[in-house]
Amino acid sequence: MNVSSAGRRFAAVLGVVSVLALAGACGTESGDHAEKPNGAVAASTKSASSAPPRSAPSPASALGRGLDQKSLDRLALTADDIPGYTVKTVTGKGSPVNHDALTAYRAVTPAPCQAVYAAAQLGGLRNFTAQVSQDIVSDSDDLGQHASVSLTSYPLTDARTIMTTLRTALPQCTTAEIRPSSAHPGPGLGYSDAQARPVSGYGDETLAFDATQVAVSGGPSIPVTVLIIRQDSTVATFMSLNPFQPPSIPQDLIEAQLKKLA
Repeated sequence: MNVSSAGRRFAAVLGVVSVLALAGACGTESGDHAEKPNGAVAASTKSASSAPPRSAPSPASALGRGLDQKSLDRLALTADDIPGYTVKTVTGKGSPVNHDALTAYRAVTPAPCQAVYAAAQLGGLRNFTAQVSQDIVSDSDDLGQHASVSLTSYPLTDARTIMTTLRTALPQCTTAEIRPSSAHPGPGLGYSDAQARPVSGYGDETLAFDATQVAVSGGPSIPVTVLIIRQDSTVATFMSLNPFQPPSIPQDLIEAQLKKLA
């Protein structure tokens, strides 16, 4: 997984902190854009009966091989899928995909938390067959309504292992300081205080957690929320962060992406 998406979002947040503070924007939003204390929990605890209808999986997915890049590219969101948002593709859809990030994820300390770090960086610890990552931001509210979204396809057994490994890792990382290796610093981001959140009703498997993103070299700590959904052999990861209030992932983005995956 390309680690730069989360890094760019971190840098963008740092760049606007002082501006918004001077404008008196800290901790406030109005109207339909107000965020709820539990972040994506409210957006992701609907019942399974309300989830998008499932269609027959693609031939590659049905055989458990994982999708190829062109097939996965077609499932990524476009501006037509989510009116009112700007979609920027970071990897996939013709942009290079960074397989070397797997090495950086596997070098994270402490070792039991490698899966948590990888998920927060929109990736996983297993070799993948295809990947697309995107930054999606509301045209009207840059910090309030946004998410980074990754689609990663694996052989089906590996996709299931991604979820199992993360489910096992989260309880071990509630007080951990998760740091990248000095040999593979990437954007220099670490995470702490990972807390699993109850979530259901999406795809074949769903996990969610909150954490705090920190710059290893120093700087502000920023709350992040992550939602991971496995549908067949593809794992969709949604991440949002906000320095002023509990972050949340826009529900319409989740629904639009799952509709394309169904």
